[in-house]
Amino acid sequence: MRNRLISVKKIIEKEVGHRIDGKDRYRSYTYARAVFCKIAREMNGPRSYSLAEIGQVINRDHASVLHNLNVIFPFAVQESSFNTLYLTMKAMFIDSKEADENFDEVKTLAERVLSLEKENASLTHKLDLLKYGNSKLDRLIEGLSKEEMQEVHDKMNIFVKAIKNRVYL
Repeated sequence: MRNRLISVKKIIEKEVGHRIDGKDRYRSYTYARAVFCKIAREMNGPRSYSLAEIGQVINRDHASVLHNLNVIFPFAVQESSFNTLYLTMKAMFIDSKEADENFDEVKTLAERVLSLEKENASLTHKLDLLKYGNSKLDRLIEGLSKEEMQEVHDKMNIFVKAIKNRVYL
């Protein structure tokens, strides 16, 4: 049974990028330990691991585990990265319908974030091209009257349509 706790610990350590059984008190270390304690406590339904068993895995006593559960964990899940870590771990190690729904929600959100990151990169590239192109265009049309500007606009509109349709004049 303790092997499951060790595997949960290793996964959390891999996700956060550091060990959680050390004496460090940095917020990210403390929050990762709190997430571990919560997941370990919720595993196996009514026959969950004791506070002492959980504490042995992360080199803490039962009181520290209880403190992590009651005090630290509520603060940890307020940060989106640790809330996502908790929901993901819950979906992986706790067998319940709610965990499956949370995992699907996390997976959907992760896909949406990737999509938005790609869209952001594309729009940033387009914006850079517009900035560069507009400075060239500004130099070309500098000093034209309003009527001349309208004529340039109309001709450019025709030219852009021709390029899009690959019809050359």
